Amino acid sequence: MISKYHSSVVLKSGLVGRVSSGFYLITVILFILAHSVGAPSSAQSPEQKQSPSAKPAPKKKHRWRITESDLMAVSLKADKAKMTEVAADLSRRLRTPVILGASLKQAAISVEFADLLFEPAMTLVAPRVYVDYEVRANAKPKMLAIYLMGADDPEPSKNETVKSGSEAMMIEGNTEDEPAAAGAPEDDPLQVDLDDNFLTITSKKQPLIAVVLTIAEVLEVPAEVNYESSEIIDTVIKDTPFEDAITRLSPNVRVYVRADLTRSTRAPLRVRLVTPEKVEGQ
Repeated sequence: MISKYHSSVVLKSGLVGRVSSGFYLITVILFILAHSVGAPSSAQSPEQKQSPSAKPAPKKKHRWRITESDLMAVSLKADKAKMTEVAADLSRRLRTPVILGASLKQAAISVEFADLLFEPAMTLVAPRVYVDYEVRANAKPKMLAIYLMGADDPEPSKNETVKSGSEAMMIEGNTEDEPAAAGAPEDDPLQVDLDDNFLTITSKKQPLIAVVLTIAEVLEVPAEVNYESSEIIDTVIKDTPFEDAITRLSPNVRVYVRADLTRSTRAPLRVRLVTPEKVEGQ
């Protein structure tokens, strides 16, 4: 009896031991699952993971500051900055094409200046600088293109920026029907004289088209007529810079000018007579 009881106890003890072990195992598993669900995951999503080869963006080596009011002020700080990047940034800020000469496309620049007027500032950026403008009456000249050139780069062609209109009538050189130009007798109804980029225009009730064509001939640039204007010009303009003199004739006249900032000169590229702009409310 003693041995049977003992074996019975042993049997029961073994069962209890197995039950206790199973309960303990289940408890541990539940504990682990509960903490794994509730705790924040330290694993990163594929979007959060950074490639081991990823590098921070390189520090910008130049900075433009442009203040536009009645006069444009320009500041630039550049430390061995690529000219291609400097030019591209300037183009974006001014919303104007900036063209680099071939010799500057692999060049770098180190310069610093602050709050200079636009044209003097550009002369510190490249050895030679040209700016093409459209000039009209009662408006600020509109920049069409900026050329940053090296000392040995060729000057851009005169029609590089200003192209002729597809529907315009182009006239170059002398025509038999044009009124007399410079050196004409004083009683001629239309006289145009040029002296060192200063124009004198005398027009006695002459058609605007005739005046524009005569001016273009004297300046030795193409004239472009986009519509048959009926305007009559009766005026005298004396010793006035050519771009100001021409735009005084009519709000429908445009003069295209190239400024050579290195030499401080301005040269005409083209004269254009454009279709009148519609006024709001008409």
